[in-house]
Amino acid sequence: MGTLSFELKAKPDQRLDLSPLVPAKLKPLKGKEIEALIVGTTRDKLKVGDLFKVKGEGGGAVAFAGTDARCDKIGAAMKDGEILVEGDVGAYLGAGMKGGKITVKGSAGALAGASMAGGEIAIDGDAGERAAGILVGETLGMRGGLLSIGGNAGPLLGERMRRGLVIVSGDTGDYLGGRMVAGTIIVKHRVGRFAGFGLRRGSLILLEEPKELLPTFGDSGVMEFDYLRLMEHWLRETGRAISLGARARRLMGDQAALGKGEMLIVA
Repeated sequence: MGTLSFELKAKPDQRLDLSPLVPAKLKPLKGKEIEALIVGTTRDKLKVGDLFKVKGEGGGAVAFAGTDARCDKIGAAMKDGEILVEGDVGAYLGAGMKGGKITVKGSAGALAGASMAGGEIAIDGDAGERAAGILVGETLGMRGGLLSIGGNAGPLLGERMRRGLVIVSGDTGDYLGGRMVAGTIIVKHRVGRFAGFGLRRGSLILLEEPKELLPTFGDSGVMEFDYLRLMEHWLRETGRAISLGARARRLMGDQAALGKGEMLIVA
């Protein structure tokens, strides 16, 4: 599988739309055709060749080096292949993606994995607001796949999430799982205020008890959950070791919404 690499020559003076640089779109193109692709977002139209040193051949993998927070939409709407980013990325990382894998060795901006339907995104650093949330023009957030965040996540993580799994190794901001429809979010450390606001279904699995709990969640006490054992086994097998055990305090809510969701605080 050939790898096509893009090394940023200098920090861009405008935001870049890098959504054309996904494996499926690049595979049939030649070097000069790739360098001619438009990625600038202002009146000064910038081409790939103006910004990046392009090496390799179009195949199933794409690599970026030297990127920063102005490099938006990396992997947006991708369907297959792999993308590796050695650096930070901007907004809309993997937004609307349906398959493939994206690995980011830095941090990501807002709306990472917004309305994604499949595939895997792994962010080593932090993620901005509304990760796994709602892509502009959509009615639902994340609808499938896996999003893992090695650092902290901003507010409204998983807003209107419908399906899939999100894992956060650090802290999260306010409104975790806001208006969530279904799916699962695991948070290893602290969560902000109003966790589970408007939660209809789905599971928020927390390894630390929140400082504040919404009064619209009903406490069901500590219970045994076999699926927590199974999930811990699967996480370990996939290289994401998280100690979940089998006992958790279960809170049902949000009773101000449909109220069939759950917040599990690992005991």
